[in-house]
Amino acid sequence: MKRIILILTITLLSMTALPVLAQEPLPPDPTRTGRFTAEPAGEFIIFDALILRPMGLAAMAVGAGGAAISYPWTKSSRSEDRVHRELVQKPYWYTFCRPLGDIDF
Repeated sequence: MKRIILILTITLLSMTALPVLAQEPLPPDPTRTGRFTAEPAGEFIIFDALILRPMGLAAMAVGAGGAAISYPWTKSSRSEDRVHRELVQKPYWYTFCRPLGDIDF
């Protein structure tokens, strides 16, 4: 009985909290396609520089290793470009090309 009450309580609380999480997106900046005008908060910049960028470097190393290991199978299926894009290019872009503090959750 306690378990049922707990499940119902959690369900009702999560259903009432969902409208609070909804946000309207910022209007796009007409000078830069796909970017927003709001500047990132300082906490996001610090979190990005100290945590996410080193994790991006690790993801690049793991992705390059995975691409190298899977090369015989990607060569036989002619999917080298997709594997390279997903395992090498995307971690590279995430680590080096995006603006500092620009975090998509």
